[in-house]
Amino acid sequence: MLLHELLKVDGDVFLIEGSFEGLELNLRSLDYLDKLRSLPYGAVPAAVKVTDKTGEALGAAFQNRHPDGDFWFLVPYPHAPPARRQTELMVGDILGSGAVAKSKSRKVDGSRFRAALREYLSVSLVERALCDCTKEAEPMSFAANDERDRSIKKLLARVAKKYETDFGKVDALEICCGNGMSTRPLRGIFRSVLSVDNDKCAVCNGLYHGTLQPESTMVIDAMRLTQYGLGLFGCTAGFMLGTIYEFNKPIWRKIFEEALRATNGGGLLLFTVNQKEEMDFMQECYASMGIDGEVIDNRQKGSIYDSWAFVAVKDAGR
Repeated sequence: MLLHELLKVDGDVFLIEGSFEGLELNLRSLDYLDKLRSLPYGAVPAAVKVTDKTGEALGAAFQNRHPDGDFWFLVPYPHAPPARRQTELMVGDILGSGAVAKSKSRKVDGSRFRAALREYLSVSLVERALCDCTKEAEPMSFAANDERDRSIKKLLARVAKKYETDFGKVDALEICCGNGMSTRPLRGIFRSVLSVDNDKCAVCNGLYHGTLQPESTMVIDAMRLTQYGLGLFGCTAGFMLGTIYEFNKPIWRKIFEEALRATNGGGLLLFTVNQKEEMDFMQECYASMGIDGEVIDNRQKGSIYDSWAFVAVKDAGR
């Protein structure tokens, strides 16, 4: 696992929280840190302060004694400033109290650290460590479709040519990735793809079949993208978004807003839907945000996928 590789410690490394939402709320981690604060002098064998190459603090890990083998709990710092400050203060209290027998610092690449968190939670999901699900995995045919792969690649080639974009130099964010059927063709086109969805069962199936990669996948709500400190992307994409009904239009509008916020100035928005009415709604939403996008009739005989595509460039000043 990447976490163990980065920390370079003896013993297994675990996260206390079981989701990215949990890492932001940080409740279990704070409870654990509170217990450490009350321990006597030298009761914690060791700690590792984790920073990136610029010296920015990323988190802290603490060694725990156990008869079956010592292990480590890693507490990554949340993205939200209030939660981050509270966690950093508690870690500082513990390290300054004398409860930790010895501590050291470890500088790591920040992007690899974030990939390690994604890998840990993805692998834990597939191993059923994060749920009580007993369902069988869906067949591979549910997660892979060669004809659709070709169709998506053709659409991307058309968009790249018209908008004079070299996707091989672009880091992409894919929202609503589901089981990764649309993710598979993206990986050979973009420099990198981070895929997100809030349906952990669909994501689990994609990870199981390899259409999604552990270090590049997150189970998060697309209505809250900017709460997770993902950074900005040169392209934000989503394929077969929906279904969009009247009752869930506010949800989809929020998703479209967050997708715009996650995109670099000058970056591309690229989305597909099944129905023209869904495309009309998407186009209206972005028009109200000052984004004038192109609608592409991408209907193909015998296919239900990606019938309508929306492409827009985010103004550099937005």
